Formats: sequence, structure tokens, C-alpha cells
Amino acid sequence: MPGRPGGLRPAAIVIHISEGTLASADAWFDNDNALVSAHYCVGRCGEVHQYVSEEDTAYHAGSPVNPTWRLLRPHVNPNFYTIGIEHEGRAQDQWTDAQYAASAELVGELARRWSIPLDADHIVMHREIRGNKTCPGFVFSREKLLSLIPPATQTVPGRTVMTITQANVRGDQPNRSSVIRAVLQPGASVLIASVTVGESLTGNAAWYRLQDGGFLWAGATDAPNPAT
Repeated sequence: MPGRPGGLRPAAIVIHISEGTLASADAWFDNDNALVSAHYCVGRCGEVHQYVSEEDTAYHAGSPVNPTWRLLRPHVNPNFYTIGIEHEGRAQDQWTDAQYAASAELVGELARRWSIPLDADHIVMHREIRGNKTCPGFVFSREKLLSLIPPATQTVPGRTVMTITQANVRGDQPNRSSVIRAVLQPGASVLIASVTVGESLTGNAAWYRLQDGGFLWAGATDAPNPAT
């Protein structure tokens, strides 16, 4: 469907398994009578096929059935604010390295383009919306997919921010699972190298990469919104 109702924009990415080949996905999504669609499908050899513009609605998620996704919006069709990615294969198939790599690159690009945090709340498995399905299966590892996505960065040379609360500087990734490298006290001034999208905390997914290394959640500073 052209556009997204009510001015909605992509806020999450839904991961699917196609239960067939890439060629069968091409044929199915090209069939106007199928009444289903997805934005992309990633092949087992790393090919990426696009079927629907990201600005448009694809009918991939369906109506919620016993959902467990905690960011599901009440009384709003999840197709209106998600991007759907199918993956060639069946639920019991191990994903190939090429498929993981291509999917990670695609998800990372979409996250940067639409400012979608790279965490389990925003990279959603289809069964978390429709609990009567197993899609994308139990062989797929969301943790592995996320680990293959490099943080999206925006260089901001020479900028300083000040902490407004005690704050942890995290190690290799912008999330709370990463090791704590340092603890900053309120009023600490830090030099920023870049801005990145990471784990969303209280609705804010912006993190600063510090000049001397490590990640600091922007919400703990006097500049919680790096765009301003």
C-alpha cells in the first residue's frame, strides 16, 4: 500500500523466514492475489531482493495474536510502523554465514536510515507479534544478528558534553550488556568523537562514543538529544 497511514514511519524491523526459496518469495510477492508482501528478502547466498519501498506499507506482520512484543502499539496495525524482512529457507534450517552477514548489513542500514535502535525491542521476531506462529523459527539467533551489526556513527569532532548524573562508560558496544570501563560523576565534562544508535533507555537510543574510547548514554548528559 502506498505510504503509511497517519504519517507513521518505520519504528521497528520484523524478522521472518520465508519457508521456501528466494525464487518462490519473488513469485509470491509479485502475485497481486496473494495479498501479502514484505519489504525485503535475504537469500542464503547473501542476495537481497526488495519488493516494497520502505516508505510504503507491506503486509507482512498480520494482526497481533497473543503478542509478547512489548512495544506493540494498541489498536494500530503493526504493518504501518514496521519494515518486514523475509529470509530464504525453512524454520529448521541453519542460516548461512552469508545470509547472517547480508541481513546484518541490511538491518544496520535500515536502522541508520530510520533511527531505529539496534536491540531486541526494535528488531522483532514475527512470532512476538503473532504468537500462533513460530516464524522465524528457533534456529535463528537474534543475538548473533545484532552482534554482526557495527554501530551507526555520526562524527562530531571537538564537542563536549557534561554528565548530569552518575554515568557508566561502556566498552565495545552502546548497551548495558557491555563491560563498564569507567564511572563518571555528575558534572564531568567529556570530549565526544561521534554519535551512535544503541540500546534504547527510557525511549532514548542515542549514545556518545568518547574521544578516549567507550560509549556514554546521551540521556545521562546535558545533551540528551544529539541532534539539537
